[in-house]
Amino acid sequence: MERHLVNKLHSDLNINQLKQVHAVVITHYPNLTPLVTKKLLSQSCVDYACKVLDQIPQPDQSLHNSIISTYARLSLNKEAIQEFVSMHHQDAQMDCYTIPPVLKSCSSLHAKELGKQVHCLVTNSGFGSNVYIQTSLVDFYAKIGDVNSAKRIFDGILIKDPICYNCLISGYSKSGDVSTARKLFDELSEKTIVSWNAMLSCYAHNGDYLEGFRIFERMQVENFRVDEFTVVTVLSICAKLGNLNMGLRVKKFIDDNKLCSNMIVSTALLEMYVKCGAVDEARHEFDRMVERDVVCWSSMIAGYAQNGRSSEALELFEQMRSEQSKPNDVTHVSILSACAQLGSVEAGEHIGSYVEGLGLDSNAYVATALLVMYSKCGNIGKARQVFERMPQKDVVAWNSMIMGLAINGFAEDAIAIYDKMRKIEVKPDDITFVGLLTACVHAGLLELGLEFFRTMRVEHMISPKIEHYACIVDLFCRSGRLKQAYDFVGQMEVEPNAVIWGILLSASRIHLNVELAEISVNKLLELEPENSGNYVLLSNIYASVGRWQEALKMRCLMQSKGLQKTAAYSWIDLENKVHKFLVGDTSHPRSHDVYSAVEDLALHAAWLTYDFDSELLFS
Repeated sequence: MERHLVNKLHSDLNINQLKQVHAVVITHYPNLTPLVTKKLLSQSCVDYACKVLDQIPQPDQSLHNSIISTYARLSLNKEAIQEFVSMHHQDAQMDCYTIPPVLKSCSSLHAKELGKQVHCLVTNSGFGSNVYIQTSLVDFYAKIGDVNSAKRIFDGILIKDPICYNCLISGYSKSGDVSTARKLFDELSEKTIVSWNAMLSCYAHNGDYLEGFRIFERMQVENFRVDEFTVVTVLSICAKLGNLNMGLRVKKFIDDNKLCSNMIVSTALLEMYVKCGAVDEARHEFDRMVERDVVCWSSMIAGYAQNGRSSEALELFEQMRSEQSKPNDVTHVSILSACAQLGSVEAGEHIGSYVEGLGLDSNAYVATALLVMYSKCGNIGKARQVFERMPQKDVVAWNSMIMGLAINGFAEDAIAIYDKMRKIEVKPDDITFVGLLTACVHAGLLELGLEFFRTMRVEHMISPKIEHYACIVDLFCRSGRLKQAYDFVGQMEVEPNAVIWGILLSASRIHLNVELAEISVNKLLELEPENSGNYVLLSNIYASVGRWQEALKMRCLMQSKGLQKTAAYSWIDLENKVHKFLVGDTSHPRSHDVYSAVEDLALHAAWLTYDFDSELLFS
């Protein structure tokens, strides 16, 4: 019977069968209890295994090792360390299998001092020259950022296998020392897939994306079989580079090697397409996926939002909810961003109420996105409510509130928020001053704007960016001081862009300053020669001062370059959807109804304005 139970314990058993075997062991064969415990641990039945372990008067070394290893494998790191401490206090004997999972738990918890104490214990116990433990120590020190200690232990290993090399390469990668990591990689005679992936991750982690892609190409040249981690990393490199051609080469490699068999690779492909602006390809990949987790949904929704396709983001969000897939904070931030871009009051209110109803506005990231959305939809009252309810406000939240008030014309309130921000010693950044200068622009507060610009540089040591310069130029122009604006542009520490010359051109039109308009247009034609609006503006300025020949010349120049005036859209927010219309456009699905309604309105307007008295008089 005992032999039968032993054989049974070495076969495949589920938890209920194990409990049945344990019941027999307790009654008749208590000597088999350690074997039951190990079987339970191998199947990750930790709680029940611990209860069984408590029944053993003096657990042996292998049982302690098994439970520590199981805790570490299941990321129950505190429990692993507690079991090790308990084992040590009981003067239980350790071996080379006891220490590595403990060190792994220490590195996962970033418990530096505790890990160092374990190292001392290893040295005092005479295990310091064990390769298995030495490699674990290299891994521990590399993961906590102490690369010098990791290297010192590495140098003491007599026979170095690829595992200890990989640990040290990862350590140098984490510390940003790419050249030393590459030197180690090149020294390694027997490279494993982990070695290649470690080097690939090193380049990706430290921003040397092209060299990372070359590692991937070298793997193919050397006919080294890649795994899913490899292609996910190289797809992230393509995404960060925004290089669709590279991404498509990786996609072909994935298809040729049949690697796109799980959700992780599919999600990486989707994100690559999104970051490269290929949203339709991303949606195709999304629709092909057999199952989708919240990361897939969030990536696709964010892709639509980031590429200006907000209506599709909203539709997909509603589909996600209808399929009972629970959105996370990333999803909510993306969909709120889509509402903000859309500027749809109705959609904004709908999504805003949903987010607030779930109590998500207590999350700093979601609350800030909600605040921005309400501000851009013009509901500054709701934006302020969200801001006031935030338990903790970082500089991003303060900046968002300042900018929200500024763009909605509440300049004094924006400045008051800044004063409150300074009182509680939140340090402003460059975005803070963009908001303040925008407030000054909207209110025409030239002197205060110039003071903010001075304060930013002198008191806060923030170097102005092009956005700050543009605000000051706009302030001068709105005050009618075009010469000062032009002189200011000449003194800028950065090269003026099309926005700044566009501000000067627009101001020139208002004030009929032909000389400045000509200068501005010449600069704009260098920066954006295909923008027809610049030609039209200068032509209109010439016409306004009676210089018809020059006006006609600009129009002819436009025609010779094949440029057309950019058509303007009209839009209406109706039933949670934005409808756009262009003159003569028939792309709308209900265009026939729209034109019929317009004709009816035109007839009705003609009837209302018809002079019946005049007709009777002359009849």
